[in-house]
Amino acid sequence: MMGSMDNRSISCVMALSVSLCACEVVETTTAAAEQAGTNLQGTNLQGTNLQGTNLQGTNLQGFQLGAATLSGIGLANLRVEKGELIAERDGVTLRGTSLVGTELQAEARIPGAAETTLVAYRIADVAPESSAYDPTHTGSTNLYTLEQWVEDSESWQPACAPDADGRRVAIPIAATWDEKGNRIESTSLFTFGCTTGVIAKCYRWGYRPWLTGYGEDMAEMHQTCTRLARADYCGDGVPHTQNGTLVNVWDNLPAPGPIQRHGGLLPPLGMIFEAGWGPEGAVCLSHARWLTLGGLLVNVCPGRLVPPGLGGIACNSVLDVLLLHPSVRMFNESYVNLDL
Repeated sequence: MMGSMDNRSISCVMALSVSLCACEVVETTTAAAEQAGTNLQGTNLQGTNLQGTNLQGTNLQGFQLGAATLSGIGLANLRVEKGELIAERDGVTLRGTSLVGTELQAEARIPGAAETTLVAYRIADVAPESSAYDPTHTGSTNLYTLEQWVEDSESWQPACAPDADGRRVAIPIAATWDEKGNRIESTSLFTFGCTTGVIAKCYRWGYRPWLTGYGEDMAEMHQTCTRLARADYCGDGVPHTQNGTLVNVWDNLPAPGPIQRHGGLLPPLGMIFEAGWGPEGAVCLSHARWLTLGGLLVNVCPGRLVPPGLGGIACNSVLDVLLLHPSVRMFNESYVNLDL
């Protein structure tokens, strides 16, 4: 489970953001074969958003699979397969750059409201994903440059903020997420995750929901990663981190895993073990994290996480986590942030 930390890469962990949330980029050291911004057995930046598609207080619920058009003609059987959009028109299969110019409708909703509105998007470009973002060597992912129709200016505007490579691109995922950060399987909607966002970041780190052969449901692993990347301890969609908090992420998936390795025998300098994670959030926290967040978490997720002083058990290592929760697969270390 442990490996060397010769190549440390720091990447931004934020979310699909039509509101163009800014993402602080810090100095990154990579091997010559790595692309800057990748996360291969290294340290990453946490972020607070999941989908981040906040349109003046309105959140995207997902993109409609049944409402895509190209040159004014409807597309049939639009679907997401292994990180790629595919559709049919007049008996011809369209994929890759053949879908440039496709217009899509996304459903948006004010949090807590039942009504939804439609937001128009179009695909301005399609390009292959770099192999540097494919630690499992499974390929088949495209990057989509999205534009959103803005009524006020009557123009198409970029839908994604620039990522660590300076690209405004997104990856399609065959699921949606609600306001509480829960993954929802859907036959009518899908998600476009900008590469500045947690959904796409976890995908790029290798936790591709469609993968098999790692002894686990990889959709659950991807969901676990989204909780970890936002420090969503309670599993309620509320992040407990600051944008740019450094975090070291790894898993204990069986061969051919792990996908992400710890990187060394000791934590990166200044980091402490923080938590073990599952798809519903943190399963237990270290003493150090309880010292900084104890009062807050007791109030916001009672019964979900119980501090040591009130009968709960802290976990200060992977062994501690596995003794309490043998099925846990993801862990992290982070800097202690006292300004949360």
